[in-house]
Parts: sequence; structure tokens; C-alpha cells
Amino acid sequence: MKLLLCFLLSISFATAAEIRGGLFWVTDGAYNTMFLVTSDSVVVVDPLPTLGLNYLKAIREVTTKPVKYLIYSHEHTDHIGGASLFGPGLKIIAQRRTAELLALRHDPRRPVPNIVFDTDYTLSVGGQRLELHYAGPNHEDGNIFIYAPRQRTLMFVDVIYPGYMPYKNLGIVQDVPGYMQSHNEALKYDFDTFVGGHVGRLGTRRDVEVSLEFAQDLQAVSAAQLKNVPFPAFLATHPGPDKWDLHNEYERTLVNRCAAELEPRWAARLADTHTYLKDNCWAMIEALTVQMPPS
Repeated sequence: MKLLLCFLLSISFATAAEIRGGLFWVTDGAYNTMFLVTSDSVVVVDPLPTLGLNYLKAIREVTTKPVKYLIYSHEHTDHIGGASLFGPGLKIIAQRRTAELLALRHDPRRPVPNIVFDTDYTLSVGGQRLELHYAGPNHEDGNIFIYAPRQRTLMFVDVIYPGYMPYKNLGIVQDVPGYMQSHNEALKYDFDTFVGGHVGRLGTRRDVEVSLEFAQDLQAVSAAQLKNVPFPAFLATHPGPDKWDLHNEYERTLVNRCAAELEPRWAARLADTHTYLKDNCWAMIEALTVQMPPS
């Protein structure tokens, strides 16, 4: 435990920056999150393990009010693995599926929520409000929208990466149809500022629109490659006794074709396109094969 504490204390300090109206965001350059200061307490969202105790330091730069509420966007450790550092007695809020998954994990870093909801939950405290909504599986079961209406700010994690190509395999996506639809769900909100959980800057409504445009382009190009190069035709031109190995070569061929078409369009629009595009082509091709209905 002492070694863990020393490691967390050694992480470079992060300073809170106000979005507006008592809503602050914190970033380490690769991860980001937000907290809300009310008249009597602080509501913390996603206690990032990469920030560790420096998240508390960032809050204390702004206010001495106690942290009373903690919201989990979803169950992944890289976003909520610092929860235990905030101490006992917190009211922890999460969607039901997130709570069920955490009950299975038995992870002391991620205490099981004590306030659980299915579709919607509104937290009104100290003159501030956060609206939580679950629209179904996307990045992961239980991954929610977190909306601050007064501050016109929407937080939605691991789907939209403002200004950047999504992380590999569309952010390690669980449900690609839900991933696609979640962009439309995000755009239903009235927001100016977007917090995506990753990269070192805030986003805007335009960033969400661009992410949707990329996802739709990716789907269309991937579907065209599957149609133009069906597996039986690939086998006919690549004879060999091991069809299992050839299936991997087939996927590699589709991915390379997909990336070759998309990269010229997106390299100048989304940073790190060359780094992550092929992985995202693979994720979409797989989803079109095993998850999604015919277009």
C-alpha cells in the first residue's frame, strides 16, 4: 500500500480549470474528467487512477468543501480506479449494469455503488444539477451520459476523442451499433462543451459531429470492402490447406484496403490517424460481420 501511495503522489500535479458555473475539469494530457462545486459540497466524476491523490489536490486548489458524491461513468479501472482514495462514506452513483459488473470484480480500488439507477437519475445538490442517462450499450454496458445543463456541458467517455482518431478498436468498443447510435444521442443534448474522458483538451459540439462523420465513413468503407472482396472469392485466389490462417490474411487485406481509402480523408482532420486507423477498420469490419444488420 505504501508503494502504491508513493507512486500516486509522484504523478505530475494537475490543476483544475473552470469550465463555467462551478464546473471544473482536470487532465493529465491523456485522460480527463470533471468535478462540480456546489454550495455545500463537491461532486466528483470518474476518479482517475493516473491522477490519484492529485485529483484531491486539484479540488483543494478550488474549494475546501467536502467531497460527498462520486459518479462512475462506467466500470473500467482506467477511469474509476482512484475511487478508494476518496475515503469512506461517499455516495457513489452508477448505472445498474456498472454496479453489477463491479460486484463481480471484487476490486477494492472501485467500491460498489450505493446509488443505482436504470435509465435516468438527476442529482440536485447545493444549487447545482447533473443529469445522468443510460441509452443502452455502447463503449460498454452501463456507460452513461453526464450532463450539466446550467453549464451546457456534456461528458461521455471513451466514444468521442475530440480532435483525435479514436483509440484502437474504436476505444475497445463492446457494442458497435450502440457506439454508432450514441453519437446521435449525444447530439440531442444542448451543450457547448464536451468532456470525452481522453486527450488533453475539451471538445465542442463540432467535435461530436466530426466523430459521427468519421464513424459513418468508416462503416460505409468497411461494408464496401466486405462486399467487394467476399471470403469465398478470397479463398479462390489464395489456395492453401489452412483456411483458419487464410481468414486472418483475408481480414488483413480488408483492413489495409479500408485504411488506404480513409487515411487521405482523415489524416489532416483527426490527429494520430495513422496510429489507430487500421485497428478501427478491423473493429468495424468485425462488427459488420458479427453484430450489425445488413445496411
